[in-house]
Amino acid sequence: MKVFVVLSALAAVCLCAPADPEADVELAQLIARRRLPALEHEEVHDEFGQFALRYVTAEGTVVSERGRLVPTPDGKSYVLITEGEVSYIGDDGELYVTKFTAGIDGVKVEGNHLPKAPEPLPVA
Repeated sequence: MKVFVVLSALAAVCLCAPADPEADVELAQLIARRRLPALEHEEVHDEFGQFALRYVTAEGTVVSERGRLVPTPDGKSYVLITEGEVSYIGDDGELYVTKFTAGIDGVKVEGNHLPKAPEPLPVA
């Protein structure tokens, strides 16, 4: 039993070892692109915590987000509403776009690549 545990641990360590970027040209190129600084970077903040940011990476990822204060329904306080979008090109060459909002009504995320909830069955 001890031998099995030791061999399993050794196999797990070997499988988790980092890949050699020199042996894989595509991996080396990907690592080099990810180390590049952002091509565009804009960020604005105000004294109330509201913000807007946008950046574009060398590998084509675009992130934009903004947070704005809106009064609560009772008007006594404020809630920070966050809205944003992330787009990137996947390993399959497709463009993936994810839009999100978070605020008083909870968190909502949408994107064509995300799984859809099944339609509810009619009550008989």
